[in-house]
Amino acid sequence: MPAHLAHDTAAALGADAQHSDSRSLFLSRYANPAAKDTKDSTPRKAWFSALIQRKAQAPDRVSWLPSTASVLHARLESRLMVGMANGVMENAGLTLDRFGLPVIPGSAVKGCARRMALQALHDWIAVGSTRPLPEDLGAPCCAGFQFPAEMLSVIALTFGWVEQDWEVDEKGNSRSDLAWACGPTFTNIWKNAAEILAAHFRKQVPPQNAEAPWRSLPNVAGAVAFLSASPNRDPGLVLDVVTCHHGDYYGEKKDERGDLKMPVARDTEEPVPVFFPAVQEQSGNDHFTFVLLPLRRADDKLIAFARQCIATGLGTFGLGAKSNAGYGGFDASDATHQAIASHLQTERHRQQEEAKSKAEKEAHDREIEEKRRAKTELDQALAGLPADQQEDKKLELLSDAQFDAKARAFTKNKGGPCDAEKQAIVRALRGPRAAYWQTFKTKATKGELATIDQAIRALSKAMNLGKMP
Repeated sequence: MPAHLAHDTAAALGADAQHSDSRSLFLSRYANPAAKDTKDSTPRKAWFSALIQRKAQAPDRVSWLPSTASVLHARLESRLMVGMANGVMENAGLTLDRFGLPVIPGSAVKGCARRMALQALHDWIAVGSTRPLPEDLGAPCCAGFQFPAEMLSVIALTFGWVEQDWEVDEKGNSRSDLAWACGPTFTNIWKNAAEILAAHFRKQVPPQNAEAPWRSLPNVAGAVAFLSASPNRDPGLVLDVVTCHHGDYYGEKKDERGDLKMPVARDTEEPVPVFFPAVQEQSGNDHFTFVLLPLRRADDKLIAFARQCIATGLGTFGLGAKSNAGYGGFDASDATHQAIASHLQTERHRQQEEAKSKAEKEAHDREIEEKRRAKTELDQALAGLPADQQEDKKLELLSDAQFDAKARAFTKNKGGPCDAEKQAIVRALRGPRAAYWQTFKTKATKGELATIDQAIRALSKAMNLGKMP
């Protein structure tokens, strides 16, 4: 299927982009105007079939997160659609990184966590109890708080706020989700929470705002950074479909009287399947990793609260489009996180052992190769030389440490040099190794070194070379 590309791009990638295997580039830059939401779904299906056949690249990921980062591993248990408005194909985008891996933007993660936090606070206040009910889905998010205002202050510190979040009209009503979470008597909870926040920031509330201290609160960014979530490996893409059975009714097609909209959704309309890509669900130890970074004002309590809100929100609401229809569901339970974390630790240990074994094998192979090369060079150097010159050449190729070991073994019967090697040592000490001899004889005043010294001097005389220098 031809891709509509600029001339220079087509020249580099081919007329139908056959020279490019980038999934991300295909989704975000290529287009086929014929692949629209029409009754002829063949072009659209073919287009997205070409997309899902492309594989994501496998970048070398390194662990760059600081030790203060908090991570949560969760398994995607249903198909995921994030960023459907992205890309060049209408209502059929996905959020992919430059390697083609699906990612969940940090804004979506933060939105899910904040939604769960406010829902948990709302449910707590709605039951009218001093503590949330254990069977409430949001109960884990409320753990550790003594009263709702304390929880609201932590929500505000974790996620931040703007002045519109605390707005109240002349009739005492508010459209803020903070007001929704706190119920009909939200101003009472707001007052207590604002006093806690003012004390936290060491801000004095002026007398005119004593009954509404939230008006004295400045706009504040959240103390926790929510990073984009990415999978440990490519889960793959699948082709999904939604079918509209009454396109004429929902569209702008005129009826038989010329009216703009069909007044009745008739069963005589032809269904129109609309294809779009989705992220495939995961299994086993495959997972998405959600990362939280504490900012300047964050403490352990805020990080733990944000992490709990993400875990509970993923299991309660899910992420992405069509979550009410079952899409975007995650298993973010403690058991799943611990199992995946244990698997990752085992995998890292295995990789470290493999890397260590590989390095040891490479070092061993290099040592063998060095010995082989040294032997080849020695054989080439000794070729055609008389026996005594061969021994002299062998000593010449020794390092200082190797020659020192030879000299110190001069008098040993087992493991020491042979007679030809001893004679070569004497010649070397009188010639190219004379500096070594000057140092050696100054140390050879007693013990084994003195015995070696006398043996060398005796052999020099026996070889008719005269006294040693």
